Amino acid sequence: MLNPAVTLALIMGLTWITFRVATPTLADGRLAIFLGFVLLSASVAGALAAATGLPRITGFIVIGIVVGPSSLGLLTSDAVAELRLIDSFALALIAMLAGGELRLEALRPHAKVILMGTLVITALVWVGMTAVVLAMSPFIPFLGQLPFTGTLAVAVMLGVWAANSSPDLTVAVIEEKHAQGDLVEVVLGITIVKDVFVIVLLTLTLSLVAPLLDPSAEFSSEAVTALGREVGGALLLGSAMGWVFSQYLGGNDRNPRSPLATFLFAYVMVVLADELHVELLLTGVAAGFVIENLSPAGDRMIQGIRAVAVVVFAFFFTIAGASLDLGAVLRFGPAAVVFLLARGWLTRFAAAKALRLASASDEVRERTWLGLISQGGVTLGLILLAADRLPALGPSLVAFGMVVILGNILAGPILLGRALAGSTGARAKRAP
Repeated sequence: MLNPAVTLALIMGLTWITFRVATPTLADGRLAIFLGFVLLSASVAGALAAATGLPRITGFIVIGIVVGPSSLGLLTSDAVAELRLIDSFALALIAMLAGGELRLEALRPHAKVILMGTLVITALVWVGMTAVVLAMSPFIPFLGQLPFTGTLAVAVMLGVWAANSSPDLTVAVIEEKHAQGDLVEVVLGITIVKDVFVIVLLTLTLSLVAPLLDPSAEFSSEAVTALGREVGGALLLGSAMGWVFSQYLGGNDRNPRSPLATFLFAYVMVVLADELHVELLLTGVAAGFVIENLSPAGDRMIQGIRAVAVVVFAFFFTIAGASLDLGAVLRFGPAAVVFLLARGWLTRFAAAKALRLASASDEVRERTWLGLISQGGVTLGLILLAADRLPALGPSLVAFGMVVILGNILAGPILLGRALAGSTGARAKRAP
């Protein structure tokens, strides 16, 4: 742990000195220096987090907070705005990873448990967290100033957002523990299916609650039709692009495709989703699902994304951390703690009810909820989407959401690790 800590301190010190002695002629190169600084510092911070047993993205977010405008200020507000251009690209890769983990062969034997778990947990957490947010609203600054209808709109949105879990962190912990078995398959299945379900629900919710925040807006058939085109168009576009890319990948392991093809595919997806005005996250999930299940090279696609996406994710999470207003965190901290505890209890209660209805084993009923606490890339993407759709509340929503995500990033992998370590149904994989 000492080496990466010293390296990180040297990188930060060197960057600080560079900008203190820089001449005006260096101004045009500032963005390049910022890019290099973010990449290097995030990589070292990720290694430091991994050395302490935490996910690497925890290190990315924390270093972003430390060097951001509201802390040390090594990254200025202008630099953060320029570096945010990579957000859509990173979200496309994260969504493809989530869709690629939806393997029909693995999900089929546990279909009843996964479906029941997804529906019941999402419904109970959504309703329960909506009530919690309404009860806490007088103590949340940006909600206390809204009329009841506006508070209700935000509460409904945060309720469905709270039901989301993190496929990326879940997969990382399972692979690190080399675990397999019924518990692993149920946790992974519910996490991924629920992830897709929540993306659709949040997209619908954001459109339907808009009139509650804007009294001049009204529900209309045109709005519902436009929403259907946005969601349906995303699924169609993602499926079509996934099929085309699966044909390109082929099934010949002796003729592997360049990882750069994945970057190009994600870039084209971002451009088309923007031009056609469809939801990017749903497009990426649909593309990843089709590639995984229709192409023999689906696993290679997932491995390729993981191999080439490390740099993109480092930028994404670091800039997300740098965007955090620490003053807002202090204001929202107590409410976020209540939110975290309520979400954890509701998840445990809902999972026990759902899996009992699905006749799951005692061990699966007792331990599954521990694997549903993590939140990560997609959850952050959803709160950024909500902030974009609700610009008046955007900065406050992002700050509140980041505090909640940070808590779940820290607690989620630890809880899942405990569940797998004490489970007889999560045995280690045999060595090949």
